[in-house]
Amino acid sequence: MEHVEQALGRSLKTAEIQQLQGYAQLLRQWNPKINLVAPSTLPDLEKRHIVDSAQLVPHLPAEGALEVLDVGSGAGLPGLILAILAPHHRFTLAERDQRKCAFLHMAAYTLGLTNVKVHAADVTKLQNQYDIVTCRAWADMQAIFTLTSPLLKPQGSWLLLKGKALDAELKTCETLFHLTEERFPSRVSDIDGGRGWVVRLTRV
Repeated sequence: MEHVEQALGRSLKTAEIQQLQGYAQLLRQWNPKINLVAPSTLPDLEKRHIVDSAQLVPHLPAEGALEVLDVGSGAGLPGLILAILAPHHRFTLAERDQRKCAFLHMAAYTLGLTNVKVHAADVTKLQNQYDIVTCRAWADMQAIFTLTSPLLKPQGSWLLLKGKALDAELKTCETLFHLTEERFPSRVSDIDGGRGWVVRLTRV
């Protein structure tokens, strides 16, 4: 878990290591049945998926209890990883695929994550508002903004993992949304081998 600690900028607690290892075991067990992640990425599961998700943690407040929405959560990436590593926040994992929801429910229960709720329906069915909306490999930027803007509190922000197409995606949205942007180089290359980004976007 050395790479995870580097992404966090701190040492992992024993309980966190056990939960991350437990998550990895569950993912490997379930993946042949419902294809939670691309099978080709399993040999490098820690870096490709866990580190990629964990690098969002330093961009979450260290104190307080925020409501975080993970859209298109799939295998719980990044939602379950964030719930393990930032247990003081509350996470709603939105996923409309019922088989993946079954995995999310089971994983949250097995790992003892009491700060997780699973929304087993399309994101458009949600009515609450959240401090942070996050997602990973779910949709392009325009779709993310269009579908989740009503779910974000006025002072909230999007915290996203995006690939090298980030600039092109933002350009398509510049006349629709007025945003402030912070971006940080990802510790993991995107799926095409290019530069990935952690990006925080806030409405002006």
